[in-house]
Amino acid sequence: MAKKPKNDLPEIEPMDIIKKILQIIGFIAMGSIFIIPFLLSHPDESDNGKTEISYWHSTGQKEQLPYYISSFNKVNENIQVKSVVIPWQEQEKKVLTALLSGSTPDVISQFSPVVKWASRMALRPLEDFIERDKIDSTLFFPSLWKEMKWQGHIFALPIYTASYAFFINKRLFREAGLDPEKIPQTWQEVQEYSRRLTKYDNDGFIKQIGFIPFYQQALVPAQSTLPTPIILAWQLGAEFLIDEGEVLDLDNPGMKKACKWVLDYMGDFQEDKFAAFTAGFGYGDQHSFVSEKVAMMILPSTFPEHIERYHPDLDYKIGMIPSFQGYATTCFSGCWWVAIPRGAANPEASWKFIRHMTDKYVQLASVEAMEENLFPANIHAAYDKEFNKDRETGIFIKHIELAHSPAVVPMAHDVFWREFYNSVEHIMHKKQSIEEALKQGEEMVNRELHKTLQYDKYVRSKMDFKE
Repeated sequence: MAKKPKNDLPEIEPMDIIKKILQIIGFIAMGSIFIIPFLLSHPDESDNGKTEISYWHSTGQKEQLPYYISSFNKVNENIQVKSVVIPWQEQEKKVLTALLSGSTPDVISQFSPVVKWASRMALRPLEDFIERDKIDSTLFFPSLWKEMKWQGHIFALPIYTASYAFFINKRLFREAGLDPEKIPQTWQEVQEYSRRLTKYDNDGFIKQIGFIPFYQQALVPAQSTLPTPIILAWQLGAEFLIDEGEVLDLDNPGMKKACKWVLDYMGDFQEDKFAAFTAGFGYGDQHSFVSEKVAMMILPSTFPEHIERYHPDLDYKIGMIPSFQGYATTCFSGCWWVAIPRGAANPEASWKFIRHMTDKYVQLASVEAMEENLFPANIHAAYDKEFNKDRETGIFIKHIELAHSPAVVPMAHDVFWREFYNSVEHIMHKKQSIEEALKQGEEMVNRELHKTLQYDKYVRSKMDFKE
């Protein structure tokens, strides 16, 4: 069981806080951190007397102007939204720089953990609007709503999400003598099916494999899959944050059982030959499922479009992610969210725009206009027959209902995933025992988490979210 690290850090001074924020931004005058946004922010009013609010976001829509902006501007005479498109890789730096320099946008859209922003005092709490307008949290999928909260406040509303499902190659199933209409329901079945689906050449090298339960971190972006060990751990009831969210327990029973199952599964393969096989995985038509090298895989809701582009004749089927006998399945589901930055000039107008974005019919029209195959965060829009048109969409929606947030340790998000992959890779390569690897990763994350929480507590002792 993980323990809270001892408070062995020196007393935190104000300059330490400033230096911490400057390291994130890189180039802001120190004196502007807490004062300028509130001195310089004034409601923007155009020449025709209308209030203009700026919306900073990245876009993936077919239209030059996202539907939810054009539709809002059309029905609101006194408020107009100005779209400011920020390149994805520059979003965090540009938004935080604007907040500190006084050029505060009125609404922002992000994908990174809400807590990461709220803990920097970068967002305005929304519960006064939510309570006044009687917004029901059941309007949104549970895991998405949970991610909007921090320190008893709600800082954002979810707008879009994505999902995953279990994909199988029906042609490879038929060749192996398996029923292509029967998707394995348990991990035991997956292992049994995989043994029948795996093929070797005359030299003993792998030509085709049934299922891979863990991809090295370097392969994950190209393969668009999930870290299966954490899915297994969640299915087994793992809880990763303890002590009111202040300590990571990576070495928990569920995670250890999950790693043991994966390690036993990988025992079917020689490490060098498995590495040689996966070295051939790539992007596009070289993706392991598209190139028909892997017969079963957990893939995102955007992947059918990938198949249509690179292998339109691929014969495949999707189903629910398998689980252990007697346990429910689960999934990942992060979200795109919108929020009002701290110090925004016209929060009432900003909130009106946010309400518009989360409306059922606006969400339906917006996802239709998108290039990406995203899902509405509004649960009523997701289940509407206009969106939920077929069996496959229904499966993806069901996974969102059962999902966990990928923000496992929001206050140390990047460090958690780095150490998670490092730990599991050390286990798979037998560099460390399961317990040793998980404890080492746990210690690294808790060190960062403890430090980040100390800064957060100090900042909140000097400032209030509602100031």
